[in-house]
Amino acid sequence: MKQNLLVISDGNGVDHDFKKWPTLLKVLTTKQFNLINRSVVGASNDMILLQLADAVKDNKIDCAIIQWTIPNRLDVIATPFWREQAANDADYSFNLVDSNELTWWVTSASKNEYIQQYHNRYVLHPQAMLRSQATMLAAAELLKHHKIKFVFSLCYAFDFTDAYKTVLSTYPWAWHAENKGLHEFRYTSEFLPYDQGKSQPHTIIGLDWIDRVLKPGCDFIDYDQQTYYNIQQSLLKHV
Repeated sequence: MKQNLLVISDGNGVDHDFKKWPTLLKVLTTKQFNLINRSVVGASNDMILLQLADAVKDNKIDCAIIQWTIPNRLDVIATPFWREQAANDADYSFNLVDSNELTWWVTSASKNEYIQQYHNRYVLHPQAMLRSQATMLAAAELLKHHKIKFVFSLCYAFDFTDAYKTVLSTYPWAWHAENKGLHEFRYTSEFLPYDQGKSQPHTIIGLDWIDRVLKPGCDFIDYDQQTYYNIQQSLLKHV
């Protein structure tokens, strides 16, 4: 019987412009897993934790891959005020997400004046960094409580503080270099010449990341190398 594999990331895990690594992993591991993708465009680390809490409540999860993102993002409960702000946002009006029985506006890099005040006046980067690390600890405890095998990874490089790093380093991480994420990996990939310079790495680089970083760093992911090669060659024909 196939197991349930949960994947959560930000836009690096959502096929909103081209196929991202979770879609490729689903094809590679289709004999082993039912892949549940709860990634959200522009998600904060708080939203990633909320998605995890929802997923373990609604499904029997056996394994999980959690890809943490940059710390300075904000999600707000979509009250009438925030719905109006979202509706007038040029870039993120679409980004309303249901999670934990509430609707949230996932603001990401919104230039909304109230969101910018939050980032520039109320919760500055160092505080956001600390909160994100506390969020990672909470996620690990939730996963362990439900006896879910898991691995953490990063979308972007993360500057862990000493107090949290001592604990967080005891968890399994998949990265090509310590504290580095998929964004940094793209510049080490042999397929960088095929990249299209978008905010997230091209599909072929996501596939390379799965094979060179995720699979070696994750003891529950396995697939046939011939299947990997076939996908790789198909992607190269269409780059």
